[in-house]
Amino acid sequence: MIGWVPAVLMGALLLLPGCAVRRTTRVSPAEAPPPAREASAAELIAKVNAQSEAVRTLVATVDLAPTAGSIYSGVIREYQDVRGFILLEKPAMLRMIGQAPVVRTNIFDMVSDGQGFKLYLPTKQKFIVGKNDFRRPAKNSLENLRPQHILQALLIPRIDPAQEKYFVEEAEEGVRRYYVVSIFAAGEGAELELRRKVWVDRATLDIARLQLYGPQGSHIEDVQYNGYQDFQGVNFPTRIEIIRPIEDYRLAITVQKATFNEPISPEKFELNKPAGAQLVELGAQRRPEQPHG
Repeated sequence: MIGWVPAVLMGALLLLPGCAVRRTTRVSPAEAPPPAREASAAELIAKVNAQSEAVRTLVATVDLAPTAGSIYSGVIREYQDVRGFILLEKPAMLRMIGQAPVVRTNIFDMVSDGQGFKLYLPTKQKFIVGKNDFRRPAKNSLENLRPQHILQALLIPRIDPAQEKYFVEEAEEGVRRYYVVSIFAAGEGAELELRRKVWVDRATLDIARLQLYGPQGSHIEDVQYNGYQDFQGVNFPTRIEIIRPIEDYRLAITVQKATFNEPISPEKFELNKPAGAQLVELGAQRRPEQPHG
């Protein structure tokens, strides 16, 4: 039985030549702390909402670097970078194409409308369809990679003061200082339900981190943002690292080129089964761990 889409998608990636452990870590000298800027709670809310509303569509050329394992599993392995192309349109349309290193032939082509997905694997001649919430235990944690994990990392949700509660605190990590905006929704009785945390770098007032939470405060996704650049008036990070603690994997996305808010024709989000490809339909499985908001 084939698992959810990444079970074969990541299997294809890991079989590529050169997919071996490759990181060498060097320790750099301590940095001097950058000056911290001041911002009120209202200014921070406006900053988050401005970044959320700045992106309506995105067409990007990216490099993808998956990592499986954590300190909990005891094994960390990094794999060969894959060239990728991302098309995104609010609220939930996503297309992602991955190409093999060097030869640049397609190894997967995937579309999602936020509810379901379609995936074509040319080398295996398989066309896989299913629901985004389909999940089953996997030996390889990278098999749990899902389209919505990428979508919710690229589209930071806005804060709605009319429907959500929030508070602001300060935090430090190393020499960096942050404002942390915690966003809540009303739960049962007097309880508040934690939805997400947005970390704002006090040196730049750029969003540096997004933490997403599920029921009972379960930490389901951690996204870190670095290397902001101006793309046609849109301030956007060029390095995005997605961390999924439950599924035990990471995915680093490095943006090489990006165009924002240009119209994308609907057919760009269409993916039809090629003649001769085997159709594989995966069952749906509800799992109440998706982020709110």
